[in-house]
Amino acid sequence: MRITDMPEFKDKAEVLTIEQSSSLAAAIDAMCQRGVGSILITNKGKLSGILTERDILNRVAGAGLSIEKTKLVDVMTKDLKTAKADDQIMDCMRRMSQGRFRHLPIVDDKGDVVGLLSQGDFVALTMSQAWERFASTAKEGIFSNYQPFLILLGVAIYTIVLISFLSH
Repeated sequence: MRITDMPEFKDKAEVLTIEQSSSLAAAIDAMCQRGVGSILITNKGKLSGILTERDILNRVAGAGLSIEKTKLVDVMTKDLKTAKADDQIMDCMRRMSQGRFRHLPIVDDKGDVVGLLSQGDFVALTMSQAWERFASTAKEGIFSNYQPFLILLGVAIYTIVLISFLSH
């Protein structure tokens, strides 16, 4: 399955972004207003980084920095991992797990942002897939493993009903 097949990707048309010349306080305000855990940072419209709750906790609060005086570019994550919309979901999940990051910007061939997925989006997808796979496997297992038994049971019930009608 590819990222483009994910309902979570299709449902997130508008990605929260801010220019890297903006203040850290403005980025945090935007994140709070939208209720999101990250904001993509752009430089003249091109993706240049990401600011996450973890960045704010470790690089700002943990370092005792002022959100009013600290520059956004000084605390954002610059070494950004991205994916393309036609990438395989399992490959993306593996990269996120191995890289220990929770937000994955999706870019097109020009490097323009077309989406942003979080680990929560992948969890929602995998849980629904797991349930579908369980239901399908259970259904297949019951009918393939018990088919001879069900045939014999049907013949036995038919025979009992037939005998009871003929004996009256």
